[in-house]
Amino acid sequence: MTVNAQVAESAPETDDEIDTTLEETYIEAFPTERTEEFNIYRKENPNDPCDRGLDSYDYEKSWYDKTQIYINSSFCEPALWFDNFFANDRVFSEGPAGTYVRWRNDFIYDEEEYFKFQTNLSLSVELPGTQDKLRLTYENVEDENIQDIAPGTAGEKTSSLGLQVEMLENIRSKISVSITFSPSIRLRYRYTYPSFQNLTLRFTQEVQRDKAENNARTLFEVEKTFEQRYLLRSSTEGKVSEVYDGVEWLQAFVLYQRINKKTSISYESSANGITQPYTIATNYGLGVRYRKNFHRKWLFYEVAPALSWPITLDESRNNVVQNRRSVWSILFRFEVHFGNAHKKRYEDYN
Repeated sequence: MTVNAQVAESAPETDDEIDTTLEETYIEAFPTERTEEFNIYRKENPNDPCDRGLDSYDYEKSWYDKTQIYINSSFCEPALWFDNFFANDRVFSEGPAGTYVRWRNDFIYDEEEYFKFQTNLSLSVELPGTQDKLRLTYENVEDENIQDIAPGTAGEKTSSLGLQVEMLENIRSKISVSITFSPSIRLRYRYTYPSFQNLTLRFTQEVQRDKAENNARTLFEVEKTFEQRYLLRSSTEGKVSEVYDGVEWLQAFVLYQRINKKTSISYESSANGITQPYTIATNYGLGVRYRKNFHRKWLFYEVAPALSWPITLDESRNNVVQNRRSVWSILFRFEVHFGNAHKKRYEDYN
């Protein structure tokens, strides 16, 4: 039987099946051409995204393979737990299985702006029949996580309804396109690389066209876990836009501390600024955030006092309206979670 006849007889339907069949047929037809492979085939555990025990291998695992698996799992658990517990925006951008809804109510007292109230709804809904490739979203146009960890920089929160399409996804990379009715279109690329023990690097690049204006955002994050109860995250962000010259930049450091399965504290510091028309740090900030899960698994509250040192510029950014001063604020947040995205709820760890 020829190679072509063998392929036709198996009649695979998908591209992956075609590639696999061609490779197996080629090896059978030309056994001298066989080469040793060291591939790992990921199989997700729907109840535990960090579990690598279901993976299959082209080779027999040795002691150092098992060590690598253990390190990957040990890092994965606390990082995912903190993102989930603090309802990080990454929960939405990574597309949780099922439906996930977060309703936040913020009561903020600021030394200069006094009292204000903000309510915000974010959702991610897996559309049926799309194999988790198409999602209905309703989310803030800005990264709320970055706004939270940079005291004194958060503006009004506006959300928009849209669709998110997963173009490509593997263990390390993900490409998605989001289209909203504001209108806007955004292309996001994210790459995650576990470089050393308990240390990972994450690169995110976004290109967006929003209301006839083009802009781009680059985010580089470094994460380090300590004793499964601490996670240190460094976030370096740069933004460019047709609206203004130069780059808007932000550098933030957050140390998350897990007290128990219902309580966590984050210690936050940040600096942000601009490079045009001149280079200046427009704000520095320090804050502490106490977050508690209470009464029900889907109810949370936060208390977040903060101190910032801003400089206020005019609209052209050429003149200083107010010199640098200290401003204190405190946030009280009541948060409700809905949905059935239990597959992305990570197990408690000791």
